Amino acid sequence: MGEDAEKGTHLAVGEKPVVTMDVANGQIKLTWKTSILTKILNYEIDRCVGCSLCLYCPEEAITLGPVAETASGLIEGAPLVNVDPELCTFCGLCDSACLFRAFDAKYSGEDAVNLFNRIEGKWELDEEKCAPCLLCQAVCSTGALSAAVFIDRKEKLVVYEGEAYGKGTIKIDEEKCSYCGLCELLCPDAIKIYWTDEIKPPDFKPADAIRVNEDNCDYCGLCADICPDDAIEVVCTEHSPREIWQPEITGNLSHKNQVCVECSLCSQVCPYDAIKVTKPFSGEVIIKHLDKCDPTGCHNCFNICPVKAIYPTGKADKIAILDEICMSCGACANSCPYDVLEVKRYGYEIMKLEKAKEWEKGRKIFFDRIIGKSRPESGFFERNIIVKDVRKRRVGIRKSSAWDSVDGEREKAMKSVGELKDLLKKNPRLQLQFERGRVDKIIESLKNQEEIQEE
Repeated sequence: MGEDAEKGTHLAVGEKPVVTMDVANGQIKLTWKTSILTKILNYEIDRCVGCSLCLYCPEEAITLGPVAETASGLIEGAPLVNVDPELCTFCGLCDSACLFRAFDAKYSGEDAVNLFNRIEGKWELDEEKCAPCLLCQAVCSTGALSAAVFIDRKEKLVVYEGEAYGKGTIKIDEEKCSYCGLCELLCPDAIKIYWTDEIKPPDFKPADAIRVNEDNCDYCGLCADICPDDAIEVVCTEHSPREIWQPEITGNLSHKNQVCVECSLCSQVCPYDAIKVTKPFSGEVIIKHLDKCDPTGCHNCFNICPVKAIYPTGKADKIAILDEICMSCGACANSCPYDVLEVKRYGYEIMKLEKAKEWEKGRKIFFDRIIGKSRPESGFFERNIIVKDVRKRRVGIRKSSAWDSVDGEREKAMKSVGELKDLLKKNPRLQLQFERGRVDKIIESLKNQEEIQEE
């Protein structure tokens, strides 16, 4: 290896990291850089919902921003949390806890590690049960699902010997209908779904209505055959000679893991029970001061909730929380100006590594604090450092030099070496500094020891 390569593996004596912060395109970028390692922490303002998960930062480098003001519409585009670059150690704990991928910690340099345990739920699809249909895609609030559905049009499936003719009745029970969209794909001339731009709790129906144009309906009954909700009833009383083939539904459902927050809404609405979701947290939202709640004048919690799990009831109970899709993130509690809500977390799911580093134990302590477990008295991160003896090197015999003949110089040098060995044995931290080439700390300690002896 050349001299430059060797320099790249060690910090220069006295080198301090350079910390910078840049704001551009809705992103705050913090950089920690030395000659051998670069740490980058990106914070996407638009992805942040103002929850409290990152606020358990052990260095208290993250504080809450104007969540209530943003939820009420008084402020737009402001960061909902603030990161202090002077306190941040770029440990990546905020990245490991953020359900919404607002934080992204990256490291580069020799032996840099970029895989960590993180809090994360699980999304699973049973492809044999999936039709697929359009419903889960329609209700997903994060755009994590994309359905490609292919079904033959009715004209290809119903063939008449002569003139097409049919008479009868058709009824659609909109209370049962989940608006999966299959009937409209099958027969768009006769069935129309009026899709909505805003999906609201508690039913999360993606459409306002479904209507049948009976002038274009021949009462073949195929729409009833494919309806997963048994919401369509067709009675054909008369028809000309015809042959009917059953439709084949094909396609696939794509899932974007980096966008999904595992809220489980898709599994709640799926008419085929094809989706199974394990949420990142188990918990609940407690309404502790209902008397202070004013859902007619204040909509903060409704506006801030990333999955629309909280909504006004219009009744005496004022508001309701859908526990089955609530993320227990804490955004609603942070946005409430009257301290009406409290978030309780009881457990969490971890995306585990196949082979975790020893310091992942400290990350688990951080996760435990998020669900209310107390911080250990022994410290947030704890590790055992074993200091090995300095490797002995064989030194060849050389001819005596001028200093060998000077009285006392050799003895002084040997004495200094002995003092250095004693000092390193007594102080493991200095031993580490010595191994890393940071001699300034050792020289300072020797000077202090010499001054003590003189006194």
